[in-house]
This record gives sequence, structure tokens and C-alpha cells, in this order.
Amino acid sequence: MVAWWLRCVMVMNLLVLLAWLAWAWPRSIPLALAGALLCLLGGRLWVGGQFACMVLAKRRRKEPLPPVAVLWRVWNAECRAALRAFGWDMAWAEDAQADYVPDRPVGSAGVVLVHGWLCNRGIWADALHQLRAAGVPCVAVSMPLLLHRIGTGRARLDAAAQRIRAATGLRPVVVAHSMGGLMVRDWLRSLPQDCAPQRPQAVLTVATPHQGTAIAFMAWGPNVAQMRPGNPWLRQLQTEEARAGSAASQIRWHCALSEVDNIVFPGTTALLPGATPLWLHGMAHVQMLQAPALWALVRQLVEQGSAEPGTSPGTGPDAASSIM
Repeated sequence: MVAWWLRCVMVMNLLVLLAWLAWAWPRSIPLALAGALLCLLGGRLWVGGQFACMVLAKRRRKEPLPPVAVLWRVWNAECRAALRAFGWDMAWAEDAQADYVPDRPVGSAGVVLVHGWLCNRGIWADALHQLRAAGVPCVAVSMPLLLHRIGTGRARLDAAAQRIRAATGLRPVVVAHSMGGLMVRDWLRSLPQDCAPQRPQAVLTVATPHQGTAIAFMAWGPNVAQMRPGNPWLRQLQTEEARAGSAASQIRWHCALSEVDNIVFPGTTALLPGATPLWLHGMAHVQMLQAPALWALVRQLVEQGSAEPGTSPGTGPDAASSIM
């Protein structure tokens, strides 16, 4: 659904551009070109507005501001990353990179990749390619979350985790971007306390608004409301996670964050209490998915997960329910 929405937006923008040129060109060529340039730069201006909100938030909190040169560099890098992600990978190539679920164990734990708001599995195109090349089983899911609540993704996420565990005999590593980290937390609280075989061995969230983000007040939707700071859903999630024996309390958490994240700010809101932080300095929201340090940590977590005691695929008490 997200792919079709993105395609419709792109087609609509093209029609608006053509209509503008058809109307303005006979009247004033400079005016027509100026309007066309503004239309073509619309995406860059949108991302620039996000950075402006981030800077204003830092000023209100009296935090150090990044140098203008750093903001310019990060803005350009984020525009390039977002253009590829939203303009091609998610709009037109959502399924170009297939999941890698081998028929027999390859001696490696697997990875489940979870996207964020207004995204689909296409955002993990590079990650799927790299993980497959390294022989690491991997599954990326497209969540039905365009206009739904975050809990809508529980069943699909659970099925992906079970699919990886059934193939490898090992608990997976879960990597989640942005709102995807909240989806993972919501899924974990739906698991029973005695769920050791079902829960992942580690979770790495990337730019996830664990404490909410102020920019969520500038958008609309049930899941957007759940990302606003201090909202009841987020408070209830935190309360349930704090209970003794909760699934979340029995998992190793890692949180990647940045001081120039243009969506989740201040950057520390992307850090869970007790989690191991991975600071990706000077990188923006989508750009962080390209950070070498991020994927070095993923490889490390996979190696640790591959060394844990496990069961052979197809055996164990939950084998029957582990096959999609």
C-alpha cells in the first residue's frame, strides 16, 4: 500500500509540474522555470524544514547547535538517501531484494528487519543484499501501518521471527528503524513471560522515538499520535516493560542514535534506559541506515547469536508453530 501511495504522489507531482509549465511558459519563461525549479526542489525543502525544526528544538533546550557546514553536509546526504529510498527502493522496487531463508542451517543466526513510518521493506534493499552476500539468513517485512495503530504489525512481525528461527534453530537478531522499534517493543509485550524460545536474542533499534518525538505533532494518523511525547500508549508501554519478567527486560537492547537526527529529536529520545548506545555522529534519520558502524554491530550481534545454544530446525516444543 505504501508503494502505491508513493507512486501516486510522484505521478501527481509530475502532473502538477506539467500543468504549471503548460500554463506559465506562454506567459513568462523565467516564471515557468522558477516554478519548475521550486517543484523539483520540493523534497529538499521538506527535509530542510525538518532540520529547521530540529535546530529550533535544540535552541529551546539550550543544547549546542551543530555548525552550519555540518548541517549543510547532513542535509545534502539525507536528501540523497531519502530520494533513493522514497523515490525508487520503496516506490518501485519493494520486492527487488528477496528474503534469504535457506533450506538448511548455515551456521548463522538470522536477522529480521523492521521498517518505520510511511515505509516498506524496500528501505532495506542494501541490507538484504549485504546480509545475503555474507550468508546471513534475513527477512524484511512490509507492515500494514499506513493509517493503522502500531499494534497492527504484531502478527506479521511474529511470523517473520518464527520463520527465521525455524530455518536456523536460533533466536534472531531484530533490527528496527524509526517507528519499527516501537513495533518491536509492542510485539514483545504481547509475548508471555515464559517465552524464551520466541523472543529475539538481541534488538537493535535505529533512530526510534522511544520517548516520543515532537515532530509527530506535525503529522496525522493513529500511529503518529502514538509517537508523540507523553502520550498514554507510550506511557502504558513503558509501564508494562518495567514489570518483572517482561519479555523486554530479558533482551539485550542496542540503540543507534544521532545528535542531528532530523526526525527524532533530541537525539537522546532514541535511547532506551539500560540499552547500549551506538552514536552515529553527524548522520540524519534515513542516512543512518548506511552507517558502516551500524552494520558492524549487526554482524557482531549475529556472531554472538550464532554461538548461543539452540535447537535444530524442525525440533523443539514450538517447532510446529514456527513454520509459516
